[in-house]
Amino acid sequence: MLDLLWPALVLLGIYAVLGWSLALLMGLRGLWAAATAPIFATTVIGLGSTIAGWIGVGWSILPALATALVIAAGIVIVKRATRTHSTVRFPARWRWWTVGVLVVTAVTIALLVFRVIGHADAISQSFDNIFHLNAIRYISDTGIASPLEIGQMTSPGGGVPFYPAAWHATAAIIAQLSGASIPIVINALSLTIAAIMWPLGALLLARMLLGSAPSVMVGAGIVAASVPAFPLLPMDYGVLYPYQLSLALLPASLAATAGLLGIGHHARCLAPGWWGLIVVGSVPGLALAHPGGFVAWLALSVPMVVVFGVRLWRTSSSLRGRAWVLGGSLAFAGAGVVLLKVLRPPLATRQWATEAGLGEAIGKALSVQLFYPAAAWLVGIAILVGLYWVIRERSAETIVAAAMWAIGAGLFVAAMSFTWGTLRDALTGSWYNNWPRLAALFAIALLPLATLGIARTADAVADLLRRRRVSGAIRLTAGIVASVLALLAFHVQATPRAESWAGATYDEDADALLLTDDETALLERLGDIVPEDAVIAGSAYTGAGLAYALADRQVLMPHALMDISPDLELINDHLADADIMPEVCEAIEALGVDYVLDFGTVEVHEDVVHPLPGVQDLQESSALRLVDSEGDAKLYEVIACGRN
Repeated sequence: MLDLLWPALVLLGIYAVLGWSLALLMGLRGLWAAATAPIFATTVIGLGSTIAGWIGVGWSILPALATALVIAAGIVIVKRATRTHSTVRFPARWRWWTVGVLVVTAVTIALLVFRVIGHADAISQSFDNIFHLNAIRYISDTGIASPLEIGQMTSPGGGVPFYPAAWHATAAIIAQLSGASIPIVINALSLTIAAIMWPLGALLLARMLLGSAPSVMVGAGIVAASVPAFPLLPMDYGVLYPYQLSLALLPASLAATAGLLGIGHHARCLAPGWWGLIVVGSVPGLALAHPGGFVAWLALSVPMVVVFGVRLWRTSSSLRGRAWVLGGSLAFAGAGVVLLKVLRPPLATRQWATEAGLGEAIGKALSVQLFYPAAAWLVGIAILVGLYWVIRERSAETIVAAAMWAIGAGLFVAAMSFTWGTLRDALTGSWYNNWPRLAALFAIALLPLATLGIARTADAVADLLRRRRVSGAIRLTAGIVASVLALLAFHVQATPRAESWAGATYDEDADALLLTDDETALLERLGDIVPEDAVIAGSAYTGAGLAYALADRQVLMPHALMDISPDLELINDHLADADIMPEVCEAIEALGVDYVLDFGTVEVHEDVVHPLPGVQDLQESSALRLVDSEGDAKLYEVIACGRN
């Protein structure tokens, strides 16, 4: 796993240069600066890659640096024009508590990620990973990382006009600067998102809404490490790497939104205009990482907007003032409805079926059994206790925490169980009506309320000990021991089963669905056999297309879902018959096919078959010659059509 260290450090360096520097310029310090650095950097990378595409500049760290410099110059101009130099940070006296909780949480999650992936260059044996792996290679080869152009890899005719590519653009920069292989880069990025970015954002959101007491920090760390639906599920199911990035950025954006709307601790440390600038700097990163994260921000910020509107209504004594509040609320609701419609993916991709009945789905939401077989029922108890403290305190911040949980639970239950198709699609269509995506989002939405339950209960116990005159040293020792025991108790409930489940996705053996160990071994030596300018045919469904990402050789099918030209269709169906079908020779010449990878007929979706007879079961074909093999994985050279 030490191979992940260097690319992970490179990523942190990228975030520091592109994001942390902008956070400091905007007056953010400490945890605020650290937690917002990744989202600002993602905004820079997303915008920079788009602009680079417009002006025809190849993607690298240089366009990203140029974009960051332009944004920094704009911030400096605004500061000088407004003559504002305020900063926001949490109390320094709890700094070491924060650091300690972050370290323990990060190590706990990192160990979980290590156990799941198994080894540094393991790949997720999943359908979507075919695209993700090859897209990084495509960016490195072509310099195209714009979300408006990266779809050309699979649809040269422009059939994919937009694809969120900030994650891929980030991975490509890491690969360029670190020299690490694409699988190692991906795992380093996933590790950093899960073990560093997510805990930073979780602590920031919890502290913004619930205060800076050590109990809040400990509670947030415990919850962040105990619900495997996030950050583990997106790097298991799908695989949803871009969605994982976007959701990890979500808490920092929500915390900034709370500041903008005057909600939470230290909301008055910055003028609303600066909070607004922070939000504006966050939103493009969310959307360009994955629109699902942006829509999640819209949904989970609704309680904050409602609280803000109610406060304005109460403080507006004039009819005109209240009319403005009402008009603004209607405009916000209308804009939200429009965005939900605009940002929904195509209907054909929103046909995911329900998974359970309504009662069962509600039970899973209450017990926090999200996707994986085991329930995090201690987190569920913490949520119920948190609701008690919400009723008792009735502050704007705790009400927001409860409402965020309710929205997350409602979306999860709707996607999992609603039989009312129109309503379900209206609520969860932006996430493809795909309940595992909502499970990952729910894990974030429940964090503030579960943290509230843990923190306020711990504070009540501490107050009881104080009233009984227990010494400060004993209380501190008991608090530390209780925190460690609580982390262990919460963490071991659901994560061992989830670890076993997710780990199977990364297993590389004879039964692996995307790449078996034999196929991987053949790909590892492909570069020594196949010339650099050669083109390889093969079924993307069986993993043959990964010769592009893993062996740096051009392939006809970099993904299973792509435009199939007449020439490509002819090769997929009849390459084995090239010696008796002249039209196949014309297709071979047009596409420059030199080799074929035959990885059999077992596909990444085991229960689905897409037979391509022209590039499978080739042992009897006289149009091809066996060049190399490893078990059932075979590499053939095209010898028909006068080639050899």
